[in-house]
Amino acid sequence: MPLWYCSIEDCHNPSVRVTGDCTICNRHLCYEHLKPTFHQCPTLDDEEDYYPAYANAEQEEIETLGQKINYAALETHAMALRPGILCHASPLRFDKHTKHEIMGGMNIHVNVEFKDGITWLARIRRSNATSPPPVVRDYIVLSEIATLQFLENVNVPTPRLLGYALETDEGNNVGVGYMLIEKLPGKPLDWARATEDQKHRIIDQLADHAIELSKHPLDKIGSFNRPGDEHIGPIAREEFSDVTDGAIHALGPFTGMREYYIGYLHNILDRILTHQLYTHHPLDAYLIHRFLLDLTERVWPVEEENEKIYLNHADDKGDHVLVDDNYTITGIIDWEWAFSAPCALSFNSPLVIPDLGGFYAGDPAISLAESYFADALERKGGMGTFYLTVGKIATRMNIWIRRYQQPF
Repeated sequence: MPLWYCSIEDCHNPSVRVTGDCTICNRHLCYEHLKPTFHQCPTLDDEEDYYPAYANAEQEEIETLGQKINYAALETHAMALRPGILCHASPLRFDKHTKHEIMGGMNIHVNVEFKDGITWLARIRRSNATSPPPVVRDYIVLSEIATLQFLENVNVPTPRLLGYALETDEGNNVGVGYMLIEKLPGKPLDWARATEDQKHRIIDQLADHAIELSKHPLDKIGSFNRPGDEHIGPIAREEFSDVTDGAIHALGPFTGMREYYIGYLHNILDRILTHQLYTHHPLDAYLIHRFLLDLTERVWPVEEENEKIYLNHADDKGDHVLVDDNYTITGIIDWEWAFSAPCALSFNSPLVIPDLGGFYAGDPAISLAESYFADALERKGGMGTFYLTVGKIATRMNIWIRRYQQPF
């Protein structure tokens, strides 16, 4: 089952995932129409042409989205949540120098400023060729909403959810789906520029957050998917999702790591056979993932009974952490892909910490920063090197499995 079908008229092939989504021409292309003889948009190999074309596409995306938003209706909703206090929603404007302040890889933020100095964010999903179909987008949004609600009872600094509406909700006059959330103070963590002392300060706080999350065990591997309760459903992420007749079919929930990886890998093998992944080297890719499937049964031969499962951020590469000038963490943001997972994943060192150069080169050694994180976990809550060691195996499996996000 595909996520998208090819955009070319009268072509009924499934589009190639990730590499078939062209933001420049805003189309989803199948393995046939992705060939250079048909698809001639510039690529990263031709930087001189690619970056201007990409910037133009990005500007068009922001301007088109801005035209869809009914800012007056957005203000009305915000003021209904704070009766008697006027507010102003800042219209989207494209500025290549400041776009990073309002736009990330998946979402765009509109500032909603109240007269008393309080500022909220309207968090809106981006809309381009890399975006999932509306039914998948809404499922991911609902999962993030439910996750933020869960985190309200956890002592980890996260933005408070204040209101929301899906694009298809009856009575939503804003024109797009959105969440209203607190705008937290601080700036994104720049790990590379931090001193060793500052890094240790960050690591200590991240360990505190892990210990806090360990106080809130869950029962399955999957994602929150019902705002208002803690129900764990299928994983809310594009790569785990298919669409059939307008309905979403997502993988999960799972009872343990072995079941998770077996289901994930079987799904990838099916997508290779249907020309949705690795279309340049399908045989090599199939054999590698078949090997990973065999390896899964050796790494996780049996499911551990009563294995504890906890919330995992899933995109912890550093820019999800907001800090002040003293490197005190003011917020953990961007929870749209969060899912519950065993300790090996949930309490493994965040991706911002390891020496990624050595890690991607195959070096299995635990870095000094990872050791400090493990020591902090052990010191604060009795969780340490074991979870870090097993977690590196799980992380390496994830990297190999998700390799299709880059040219193979």
